[in-house]
This record gives sequence, structure tokens and C-alpha cells, in this order.
Amino acid sequence: MHRDVYIYKGLPHLQPLGGTFFLTTRLAGSMSQIEKKRLAEDYALKRRQVLAKSSNPSADLDRLERIFFAEYEALLDKADFGPRWLADDALAKVVAESFQYWDDRAYELIAYTIMSNHIHIVFTLFNDESGNQVRSLQQVVQSVKSFSAKRCNRLLSREGMFWSDRNYDRLVRNQEEQHRIVQYVLNNPVKAGLCKRWQDWKWTYMKPSYNDFE
Repeated sequence: MHRDVYIYKGLPHLQPLGGTFFLTTRLAGSMSQIEKKRLAEDYALKRRQVLAKSSNPSADLDRLERIFFAEYEALLDKADFGPRWLADDALAKVVAESFQYWDDRAYELIAYTIMSNHIHIVFTLFNDESGNQVRSLQQVVQSVKSFSAKRCNRLLSREGMFWSDRNYDRLVRNQEEQHRIVQYVLNNPVKAGLCKRWQDWKWTYMKPSYNDFE
């Protein structure tokens, strides 16, 4: 597997070509500065504590990341701050079409869910042996967000940032983790109290040939 190391804020982020990724991003302005600061400061403090005390920092940092992502997600699911543009079917459709457009062009699309103020998507990047055009994770994210932002802003008759410039991305390490993440993505609307079954949510998708989910 070829590897692409992306440097963000001076730290290396492993983003291998051919890797499967779980990506979450939100609308610009959909979380208050107070909450963002609180989460960042709490995470930084607990991360320092893990590095100072843990006998297994890799596993403990992974656990810490998942805990803080759950808190971040809970704040977004409340949808009580900032824009909720994706509650509009016309805009949600634009985002869904963007995901589908890049399927088989930049990645293999596995699953996604579109919520009122954020999205989750799971996909596998192509590698040099795939015969497809190879794009890095950063190129894929930029393409998807730019493609959808321009069209959504046009529908809203506005200019400016549509998506937050921050993303949460996680390299999926194995099939068991992929199964768990796909479950999480599909059930996000259920967990948020918006429907009883994931199949009832209009803006949830799972690749038809994906057989690891009941």
C-alpha cells in the first residue's frame, strides 16, 4: 500500500492511498466558539495526561479520540446553533450528488449520511494499482467540498464559506472497525431521534454490494 503523509500543524497524518476513511465535516458556523474552545482545551489536557501516564499511549489516545468525537457529534446532533442548511432537501440533494459524482472517479463510496448541519461519509481511496486516477485524501475532500459548496451557495443566493475548514478523518484499520463505523454512520439519524430505522432516512446511503451490515 502506497503511503501519503500529510502534514497538518506540524504533525504527520498517515493517509495511505488505497486506505478506507471515515470523514465527518460540518457546516461553517454550526458550532459555537465557546464549545469549540472547551472541547479543544479538554482534549489537549487529557492528551497530555495520557502521554505522561499511559503504559499504552497508542491505544489510550485512540480511545480518547473516540470519546471526544462522540461529544463533538452529540453537540452537532442537537443542531441548536448555527445554520441547518442541509435540512433543505434541495441542498441535501446537491451534497448527495457530489458524493455520488466522485464515486468511481476518486474513490469507492461505501456509505454516507447527510444531517442538517454535518455529514458522515465512508470511502476507499484508489491506489496506483486500481487503474483509476489516484487522488490523496486531501484532494478528495477539497474536491467534494468545493463542488458542493459552490452549488449550495448558488441555491442560497449567498457567498462565503459553506463548509467548516476543519474535518475529522479516521483511517479505518480493519474490517471489524469498518463494520462498526458503517453502523454508526447509517444509524446517526436514528440516534438523533429523527427516524426509527436507518432505512427511513432519505439522505442515508449504503453501497448495494456492501454485505457486512444487517
